Amino acid sequence: MRIGVVGVGHLGSAHARIWREIPDADLVGVFDTCQDRAEEIGNLNQCQVFQSIESTIDQVDAVSIVTPTPFHLETALPFIQAAKSVLVEKPLAATMQEANVLCSAADDSGAILQVGHIERFNPVIRAAIHLISNPMFIECDRIHPYSLRSTEISVVNDLMIHDIDIALHLIDDDLTSVDAHGCAVLSPNEDLAHARLSFARGATAFVKTSRVALNRARKVRIFGPRQYVSLDLIQREGFQVSLNSDYDPARFLDSAGRIVAPDGVEDFLSQHLQQTPLEIDPVEPLRAELESFLAAARGDREPAVTGAQGRRAMEAATQVIESLRDRGNCLEKA
Repeated sequence: MRIGVVGVGHLGSAHARIWREIPDADLVGVFDTCQDRAEEIGNLNQCQVFQSIESTIDQVDAVSIVTPTPFHLETALPFIQAAKSVLVEKPLAATMQEANVLCSAADDSGAILQVGHIERFNPVIRAAIHLISNPMFIECDRIHPYSLRSTEISVVNDLMIHDIDIALHLIDDDLTSVDAHGCAVLSPNEDLAHARLSFARGATAFVKTSRVALNRARKVRIFGPRQYVSLDLIQREGFQVSLNSDYDPARFLDSAGRIVAPDGVEDFLSQHLQQTPLEIDPVEPLRAELESFLAAARGDREPAVTGAQGRRAMEAATQVIESLRDRGNCLEKA
């Protein structure tokens, strides 16, 4: 399939590189409003440089939209209306209204629309996502140093939305309430936030995100009946802990309702808990995402993250931001 990339900043250049490496894709060209940058990436990947969105449409079958979020609507919509397959980096759009326009246009034209929630393709997430079928409690910590990137949007739409999407994907239930705290630090938008997402059947997700830390951390813990998984997305490792099938806490309670371990805690835990390391496939997440999108564009599968799922993640992120701002914790806009 003929592939184009619109927006070749840091992430867009990675899209171009990987598209060129995928055997079943033909990277025909790139477009960027910065002509010098477009020429640089075009030369690097031995493909043409398109002069406009309009001149790109007829020359591609599928396109990566890797522009800043405020420009997703104007760059993605012409391709969707032309029934091209479109991968839009997360978040889907700058506002819910714009997200609705993109999803409606895809429904009308029949275009494949996939949203670039790349953590779905993180090998650690992929190794764990099938292990707990009924998660009841999820904790996510995503801590990044300040990079001056994406400061035009809240950290909720910049970083937290990754974990919101994972929580919504794992907990297949209606989101009933959101309670969030956070503040702006260096930018005019929220730079750190904590949120509790509560679901109709009792599941809860806690997500914590910061882009003003000194160190980097990305960890996820998923708890379900009689087991949990602990994931480190930076170290790319994780393990599953599960109770033995015959374990019944009632057998070990004293008269005060406390668990008794006559032979010591370590012996007790080793008897009743099993810890198993996860087998992690070291695939590059962006390559896995682009290959998945290519398969969807060919009609071989459904998009891994549909426009509707991207919109749902935006809806939840919007609720988080509204909760934050209802508390008055964000710096006043200039």
